[in-house]
Amino acid sequence: MDKMRGMVAIVTGSSRGLGRAIALEYGREGATVVACARPASPTQLPGTVAETAQAILDQGGESLAIACDVSDEAQVESMVQQVVDRYGKVDVLVNNAGIMILGESFLDIEPGRWDQLMNVNLRGAYLTCRYVLPVMMSQRRGSIVNIGSFAASDPRINGTAYCTSKAALHMFSQCLTQDVREYNIAVNILDPGSMKSEGSSVIPWAQHDWDQRVEPEVVGPSAVYLALSDAQSLTGQMVLRREFGQTWGE
Repeated sequence: MDKMRGMVAIVTGSSRGLGRAIALEYGREGATVVACARPASPTQLPGTVAETAQAILDQGGESLAIACDVSDEAQVESMVQQVVDRYGKVDVLVNNAGIMILGESFLDIEPGRWDQLMNVNLRGAYLTCRYVLPVMMSQRRGSIVNIGSFAASDPRINGTAYCTSKAALHMFSQCLTQDVREYNIAVNILDPGSMKSEGSSVIPWAQHDWDQRVEPEVVGPSAVYLALSDAQSLTGQMVLRREFGQTWGE
């Protein structure tokens, strides 16, 4: 416990599922956690950032809930400014916010929905990094954890939108690594693997391997390890949660 004592971490998409699990784990490890996500799920999934923040407070931690659509530049800029005004720094950014288009062929995906997915999954990470990085660069230390997926390199039927967005996020992360290395900022990609979450519960193909999936809480320790990394210890890597403690981490 207390591995992240004194650190300030922003976790996007933390109203439920993996984002919530990472936020709670950071809170248990002593970090001040900024939980951010849209005010409500457009697909009516349960959970809010206020509930996540309250859960962290209930376990004795420190947390701030901020409603934020990561695809909206003004909202992202305001969110980061609120964090800096209140805490004076940002040590960790976890880009977890993401959406999926499930089981639809390429021609069934209207341009507006394609743009919405890319805006959240890729533009969202771009915007949060754009406004957090100047803070980290002034500190000359920080860690960015982008939640990736094996889908980035695993072409599948009806996966044009989601798989493309994750492939782009992976390349974005690896290029960004080179840009910020001199400031001792780590940028890594974490593939959490298949999980049992509110979002995955509505994925048709997830029902076939539901018993083999893990709870989001299992990802917590690997996300903590990455949060503690810098450019001198671990950066520019795509790491698998299932290999944590074996081929990487401790």
